[in-house]
Amino acid sequence: MRQSATDDFWTFEDDLAYYRLVRGAHALEVFNQSFFLGEFGTWQLGVGGVVVSKLPLQIKVARDAISESECPVWTGIRNVIEALVIRELTGAIHLSDSQRKFLAIRLRSLGESASGARSWKAVKLLTDPSGRHLPLSALADYTRFVHIPEPGVLACAAHDMDGTFVVTDALLDRFGTDSLDDWLEVLSEAGLLPERYAVVEAREAMVSHAPHGLA
Repeated sequence: MRQSATDDFWTFEDDLAYYRLVRGAHALEVFNQSFFLGEFGTWQLGVGGVVVSKLPLQIKVARDAISESECPVWTGIRNVIEALVIRELTGAIHLSDSQRKFLAIRLRSLGESASGARSWKAVKLLTDPSGRHLPLSALADYTRFVHIPEPGVLACAAHDMDGTFVVTDALLDRFGTDSLDDWLEVLSEAGLLPERYAVVEAREAMVSHAPHGLA
């Protein structure tokens, strides 16, 4: 990859495409050479801006948006974009919900990378029931995990009590998981959980820590 020598408008240029990455843009617009194809939301690619391919793309267009394909040119372009975005976001002070999801759903593959998920411990991809964002390293301090779908009063009361971490539906969705067991497996494979931990039933956690009158 090299800095574009043709026009300062472009952030990067390589043999596959021209890339203009724009912080705060709502979507990434994709051009098949000179023809506009559609756009990807920031939760899909983690960045907004413009990409113009130098080679023909073979990807599908449906409902004014482009979808995945087996096109080797697009695969290469997407890999470049993801590498650029991951490098930028892991060092960012603030992340949007879309950016957190972009990173979180890639955690499993990051554990297989050269740097590994351990280098991501400071990235705030967790959100507790009160809405506070926490780094992945915080998981090492919890020994009990419970799934409570909604971040209500009882979930907030149970969280942080007796080493309990409350996982909501929103957090499961962020990591692309369907259950607490699946979520724990992803985090365990990344080496982010303590050596010993327990899964707690939601009823047990909420009754034990419910404010007076709410149990």
